[in-house]
Order: sequence, then C-alpha cells, then structure tokens
Amino acid sequence: MQKHLNRHFTTIVLILAALAIISRVWVTEDAYITFRVVENLYAGHGLTFNPGTRVEASTHPLWVMVLIALKGLGLDLHPGAILAGLVFSLSAVFYVALRPGPDGKRVFPAAVLILCSIPAFNDFATAGMEYSLVFLLLALFVNALDRYSLKHRPIYYSSLLSLMYLCRPELGLMLPYYSLFFLYDCFSRPDPYGRYGIPYYWRGIVKCVHWGFGIMLFAGSYHLFRFLYYGDVFPNTYYAKAGLSTYYIQGWKYLYATLAWAPALGVAALGLMLLVLLFPFRRLIRSRLATSILRELGIAGLLTVYIIRVGGDFMAVRFLLPEIMLFALTVQRVFYHHGDGIFQTLIAPLRKIHRLSSVSLEGIKTYTRYAILAVFVLLFFIPQPPSRGYIADERGVFLSVEEAGTFNVLFSQNHPWGAAGRRFHQFEACLQPDDFWITNSITHARCLRGMGLGYSGVAAGPGVKIIDEQALPNRDVADLPVVYRWRPGHEHYLDLNFVVRSRAWFCSSGEPQYDRVMRTNPGILITLNPDVLATVPHIGDRLAALQRLKDTGSVIVPWLEEIDGVALSDLQQMAVQWENDPLLQKRSACWNRIAPSKIVY
Repeated sequence: MQKHLNRHFTTIVLILAALAIISRVWVTEDAYITFRVVENLYAGHGLTFNPGTRVEASTHPLWVMVLIALKGLGLDLHPGAILAGLVFSLSAVFYVALRPGPDGKRVFPAAVLILCSIPAFNDFATAGMEYSLVFLLLALFVNALDRYSLKHRPIYYSSLLSLMYLCRPELGLMLPYYSLFFLYDCFSRPDPYGRYGIPYYWRGIVKCVHWGFGIMLFAGSYHLFRFLYYGDVFPNTYYAKAGLSTYYIQGWKYLYATLAWAPALGVAALGLMLLVLLFPFRRLIRSRLATSILRELGIAGLLTVYIIRVGGDFMAVRFLLPEIMLFALTVQRVFYHHGDGIFQTLIAPLRKIHRLSSVSLEGIKTYTRYAILAVFVLLFFIPQPPSRGYIADERGVFLSVEEAGTFNVLFSQNHPWGAAGRRFHQFEACLQPDDFWITNSITHARCLRGMGLGYSGVAAGPGVKIIDEQALPNRDVADLPVVYRWRPGHEHYLDLNFVVRSRAWFCSSGEPQYDRVMRTNPGILITLNPDVLATVPHIGDRLAALQRLKDTGSVIVPWLEEIDGVALSDLQQMAVQWENDPLLQKRSACWNRIAPSKIVY
C-alpha cells in the first residue's frame, strides 16, 4: 500500500493541480483590451486599439503574437486564449513535476504544490493573459541552470530572458541582472591550465557576442519595430501608469495583501526557515548550488522591490506572480538536489514517536508527503475577501456580475460592460458616422458609467473609438499629469474640456437643463458639430430649447458654440433643411433603434 501511494504521489499532485487550474478558468477585462488590438489587425486597421491612432495599448507583445497566431488558426480569441493558457500553464506544471532528479527518480513537486494552492496563480493561469507563458519560460530558464551555466548556453539563456521581457516589461530587469553574472562567469576563471591569454579572452568575447545576439534577436528587434511603427521607446502603458514614479505606501500594502491572499507563501517560507534550522546546510552552502539559489532569490527580491516602488496593482497578487514563480522554482531546485536529505531531516523527529517507531523509513516519508499535500490543498480553499482597500480579487468581482455558467465562462462573456459595447456597435453600424468617439470617463467628467474598456471595446467594434480615462490606448491622456496617487493604474482623470475637445459625443454637461434637452438613447450629446446633429431626432426642437437656455444664462451652450465654431442661430437654419432631407431622416431612426441608456450620470 505504501509503495503504491508513493509511486503515484506525483500523479495525484498533477491531477489536483490540473483540476485547480481548470476549475478557475475565465477571461479578464484586461485581456479583452489586447483582443481588440488583434481584432483590429485582422480587420485591416493595424496593431492598434483605435483605428487611425498608432498607440501600443498592451505591455506583452509576445502574448499578442500568440493571440495573432490563434486568430490566424481560426480560433475565437476568448476560448483560444483560455486554451493557450491551459496549454502553457499545464505544460510548465508537468515539466516541473515530472523532471527526474540526478538519481533518475521523481522529485517532490514543491513548486507545483506552492503555486497551485494560490488561487491567484490558478486564476491567471488562464484569464486570457500572459502569465501562463511567463511561468513556462521561467520554468525552462530556472531548470536549465541545473544543467548548464550561463556561459555554456549564452544564446539560449539570453533568448529566454528577452522573451520573458516581451511578456512582462518589469522582467526586463532580469536582462542586466543575469548579464552581470554571465560576464563574471566568462572572465572570472582562467582556462583549465590557469592561463589568461589572448585565446581565453577571445573565447569570452565570442560568448558575449552570442549573448548579445539572443537579446538583439528578440528584445532588440521588437524595440526597433516599436520605434518604427509606434514612434515610441516604451509601450503606452508605461506613460499611462506614471512611468518610474514611486508609490511605496501602496506598494507595501500590496505586498501585505499578496501574503494575505496567498497563505501558501507564508507556509512555504516558514518551511524553508525550519529546514535552515534542522537541515545540515553546510553541504548546501559549500556547493555551487548555493550561489545559484541566492542569485535566483536575489532577482526575485529585486523584482519585488520594483513592484513595491511603483505601488503594485489593483488586481490582487497579479503583479507579484513572476516573483512567486521564481521563489517556488528555487524551492524546487533545493528539493531537486537535496530532496532525500530534506525528508530525512523532517522524518528524524517523527521516528522518535512511539507509534511510528515500527513504521519503515519509506512509510514515514510517504505519510509526510501526503500530509504536506493535505496542508496545501486546505490552503487552496481558504476564503478570501473580494477586496482590501484599493486591491480586489478581480475574478471574484467578475463572477459577481457576469452571467456565470460553464458555457459563458469558456466560450463567451455576458458582462454588463460588453452589453454596453454592443449597444454602441449597433448604433454605429446603423448611423455609420465618419468619426465616432466615446469615453468611459467617470471620475471628473461623468460620461459613460459602466463601460470599462476591454469587454466594451471588443463588443463595440473598430468603428467605435474610445477615449480611456486611464489612458491605456490614448497617448494624449497618458501625457496628462497624475495629480493624486490612489488606486494603482487608475489615477488619471478627464475634465469636460478635454472630453469635448477630443470630439467625444456623449457626456454629462453638469447643467441639468442642458442634459435633459440633449439626452438621447445612446447618451447625452455634448457636441454642436453639425455633422453629428444632422441626424439627431427632433433636432429643431432641441436647438430651440438650447437657445432658450443660452438666453437665460447657460454656460455650457456658448462654450460649445466656441469650441465647435458654430452659432446656434446657424444650426437652427440648418435644422430646417435636415428635417426635410429624407436620407437624414432615415438615418435619424438609428438613434431610437437601440434601447435607452441605463448609464447613470
């Protein structure tokens, strides 16, 4: 029985890990921002969120390439992204768990237990985002370090580092970090004969060229493309999210929230501390493995400091997932080299218990493994609050408003933000305006509440151009100063002046009388552009009402006249012609074909 349990332990862990990942599939709002970019590419509008404006709205170009390939294969992006996430994350999990140790036996899958007991890891293993690909690349990178030093596979390592940078921009810190260690490996030791001659330095230079080739092949070539295509050095999100500004207070809160949302991290850290006290670590410290482990923990720490510095994120745990992966993979390397010694250390106190004294060493080892497994399974089920301050469990919030169900989560999305986008798609497809802009501004200018950006953007289609209050696809918004730091990634705001001058169609003016006159089914019109007004139902009556408001001291009406360069008197004369034009009257029906907006101003 014990041999049977021991033989199938890894299989049981993998089954539970797969169930944990599959049970939490979904697609997040942020993923749909990238989906819209890919949809626009296939619609002939280029790699951009809003057709006609070349702005890089995503931070993960390698993941964008994966989605482009999926779309090219004929897969819908929603289920396709889930499928890709499952393939990458499960491949990484199986690779880490099934990799044999130096003695050819299976190693205790510590990394899999740690990661899959963290709900956020399972959430973002799919979610339509890049984290599954990051996990696979990190697994390939860290595990390769057990077989080859950096200088023995320079192109392989630098290529992996570049690809990780193209998945998550903060992972670009790994490039200079490991480059320093690579240079040390190349030039710190003499050749086998103890010589530092010209051949020795020449071999080091050649290896440096190989290292640089991997970087230029991927990171360098994409930066060249970014500069030529977008005219920028960094993605627009760098400018939208305050670049290199600091927000330490919120960053420490984010770290605390991460530890609270991922109790498995604390348990794993306590376990390591216990091993430090019990295990004869002199064997480890004297080995070359110690330097490598400290190096990997060092980059995990450096990345964590960076995340704290910028204030973390509004999604629980998400920004620290690569660091958590590095930590878990480093723990796995310790078990890879010293697994038997670690278990002997853990078992030694247990053998002193009277009831276990007669149990074989292998039997106690088996029971210990299953006890550890039980602990991490329990950690997976610890309930978490939907939010802590400005940090939220986005999947939990998503399912609270989504019409949940296996089919909807796997193959479609019925989020209210998507429904709002579909309304504008119907309106734009019917009216077919030359340039149709809306904005999701809600903080200062109260325009279209309940819109979001990703779900609504994909549902609205490329004909509906969106000014995002948080600036992700809009460089002019990103260049606006962040006046007040509060919720990371959500600190921009738009005033009404910016909204109107950006040619957005709908927004509350702040004047109740104006809003009542210009309210339409899609929203409150905030423009006097004749091309827009020509198809608005009852436009003659509306303009007459605006004239009365102007005569009684309205501030908004003369301001809009100035911005649009038109007088109300001229518009009223045009309205007579508009209302007698059969084609314009036919198009005016588009305003009433969609249900009235449920958006609260």
